[in-house]
Amino acid sequence: MKEAKYSLAGTQFFKFVTVGILSTSLNYFCFYVLFSFFSLNYMLSSATGYLFGVFVGFIINKGWTFQYQNITVKEPLQYITVYTFSLLLGLALLRLLVSKLNIPPEIANVATIALTTITNFSGLKFWVFRK
Repeated sequence: MKEAKYSLAGTQFFKFVTVGILSTSLNYFCFYVLFSFFSLNYMLSSATGYLFGVFVGFIINKGWTFQYQNITVKEPLQYITVYTFSLLLGLALLRLLVSKLNIPPEIANVATIALTTITNFSGLKFWVFRK
């Protein structure tokens, strides 16, 4: 029984990472199109891309990764809460690694991505899409 739980969690994590790659790609694509072709301000382009990626991630994670059927107003709000928490935690870690430990931002950001991947997955699995 324990092995089945670990197998399910491993499968869900793999799917979560796959969705993350897709939603991040769509985020950047949206940013690039708005900024490069429509001359929209880079901050607004970035925010729009981020929100689009989060929206796509929610839809796919709900149905494919966690196979969650019920949806109320609560789940999207919880989803946004998880991603906001992870964003703030990641930015705090990034600042610490860069400004206090003098780690180059390009390297520090890899650690930040690893941390936020774990916090996002855990938040979705155990809070947002908990069965």
